[in-house]
Formats: sequence, structure tokens, C-alpha cells
Amino acid sequence: MEWVKCSYQMPPPGVPVIAYVPTYSGGEYSRRIRAAYAPPKTLELHIDAEGGDYDEETDTYWCEEGWYEQNEYEECHWRVSDEVTHWMPLPPEPSNG
Repeated sequence: MEWVKCSYQMPPPGVPVIAYVPTYSGGEYSRRIRAAYAPPKTLELHIDAEGGDYDEETDTYWCEEGWYEQNEYEECHWRVSDEVTHWMPLPPEPSNG
């Protein structure tokens, strides 16, 4: 698997990938995180969250466009505030062999 530059191609909306954040926490170190990219009006805002973009037509609050760290076991995903520059697909599950 190869890293893909975000300036070249973004992953499919809402699909968890490995995202690379080169200057996490003010540039002290980098991070690789499980995250998904959300274009406008693709990720509904969690009921306990604040903010977002309201769409009168659908009466729905949407998360702002951007990257969201994906925790497999929580319903609420956290917005990534630092720049994501690259991404790659998650590796396949191990074989039973």
C-alpha cells in the first residue's frame, strides 16, 4: 500500500483510512490515525455535539467538511484540527492461514 497525497486524491467519503498528520500538536510530532474524510453534507452531526452546518431543506445538522478521527466503538467522531496531508487504505484483515 502506498500513501496518497490529499492534494492528488481524497478517499471515498466516510470510508475509514489511515491518515497522516505531519505536524500534530504544534509540530512537535507526527501522527497516523484512523480517520475518514467528510465532504459537505455527508456526515450527520451527533446529537450531543455543538456547531455544524444546518440544512433547512432536510432539517439536518451536518458536520463541517473535513477529516474526522474514527473510533470503531463510538458513535461520535472527533474533528481533526491539524492538517492531513496523506492517506492510505486500511490494511486487509489477516488470513486464517
